[in-house]
Order: sequence, then structure tokens, then C-alpha cells
Amino acid sequence: MIQQTDNNFKQLKIMENRQYGCGPWGWRGRRHFDTPPVNISETEHEYTISLYAPSLIKENISITTQNDILSIRYNEEKNPDSQSYTRREYRTEKIERSFDLKGKVDVDQIRATYTDGVLKISLPKTTEAKRPSQKVNIS
Repeated sequence: MIQQTDNNFKQLKIMENRQYGCGPWGWRGRRHFDTPPVNISETEHEYTISLYAPSLIKENISITTQNDILSIRYNEEKNPDSQSYTRREYRTEKIERSFDLKGKVDVDQIRATYTDGVLKISLPKTTEAKRPSQKVNIS
């Protein structure tokens, strides 16, 4: 969960982190993180989620929003004629990550790019989330 300070960005709660199969960030049966790692940053006008997932096929990535939940899914069909491995330490057949937007994102303006193995999702803030921070004087 990301809820460390009053900062609106950190109130974005990670609802679900599932990844079936494995990726370059780990492999099944050993201590590892099963989910592709993300960085979440914030500017005055938007949040940005950067998901590290090299070797994905862009056309197989699905990003959807429903009930204020952003879902990122990747599903690669297995090819029966695909290469046979003597050792395979990572897989990227299926990935799923979901984030609770908490009403702080204008879902109609979400944009995404996939470049150099990083899926970058720009989440413009709603007017409510853009409120400037105020200093409180201590008396």
C-alpha cells in the first residue's frame, strides 16, 4: 500500500499485484518479487506510473479503468511452434497490476506509451487533487 504521508500521490493504493508466470524481475520457485516493478511519481498536474517490463509485445498490453481502478494486463498467447528451452528463468506470458485511483485522476485523459521496456502511464489529476498545498503556521 502507498499511504505514507498526506501527499495525494501516496494515497494511491495498490489494490492488487498479481503476475502469473514470471518476468525478468524473478523466477518461480526462488525468493523473488513476482510482479514487474513500478515507479510512481507526481507533478503538480499528474501522476506517472512507470512499469518495468522489457520484451513485451505492445499490442498485447491492455490498460483499462473501471470503478476508479486502473488495471494493466498483459497476455501473450503461447505459440506451439515456439522455441524449446534448455533453461528458462523468466516468462512474460501473463501480467496483471491494478491501482486504486481514489477519484484523484481524470480517467478520460489517461495516456500511455511503451518505450525501451518501460510502460509509462500518465494520469492527469482531477481539479480536487490539484489543490495547492498550504503552509500552516504554528502559534
